[in-house]
Amino acid sequence: MAATLRDEHHVAKPVSRQVRYAGRVTNRPSHPHVRRAAHVLALVPALLVTSAAGAALADTPESWQDGPHVSALYILLVLGGIPLALFVVITLLVYLPSMRKGEQYSPGEVWRGEPEWFGGPREGLEAADRTAPPAVTDGGSGPSRGGTSGRW
Repeated sequence: MAATLRDEHHVAKPVSRQVRYAGRVTNRPSHPHVRRAAHVLALVPALLVTSAAGAALADTPESWQDGPHVSALYILLVLGGIPLALFVVITLLVYLPSMRKGEQYSPGEVWRGEPEWFGGPREGLEAADRTAPPAVTDGGSGPSRGGTSGRW
C-alpha cells in the first residue's frame, strides 16, 4: 500500500520514501472557519473594553473644586525639562573624569597609555614570567588525562 499525503487543496499525492516537506510547513489550523472564529474571539473583548471607555469622557462632578490653571510652558518644563536635565547630569557624571584628566585618543594613532592586564597577577608582568603555571592533576601522582583527546 503506497502512502499518500494531502496537500493544501486536499488532493492526494503519493509520498516518496525521502523526507521532504510537501507544500507549506505551518502551525496554523488548516480550516479557515477555525481561524475566522479565533479572530472573532480575539476581537470581541477588545471591542467591549474600548466601548466601555465612554465613562472616561465624563465631566468632573460639580462638588469638586476647580484646580489651579497650569500653563503649557509649565507642563513642557516638567515633562520635558526634568528628563533632559537628568540626561545632561548623568552624561556629565560619566564624561567629567576623563575630561579632567585630558586623555585624548584618535583612531589610527599609537596608544600612549599604560598597558592594562585585567585578571593578571597583582605583581605585574615580571611576576607572570617568574611563575610557572601549576600542573593540573587528578589527585594522583601524574597529570590528569582527558581534554580534547578524550583519554581518561
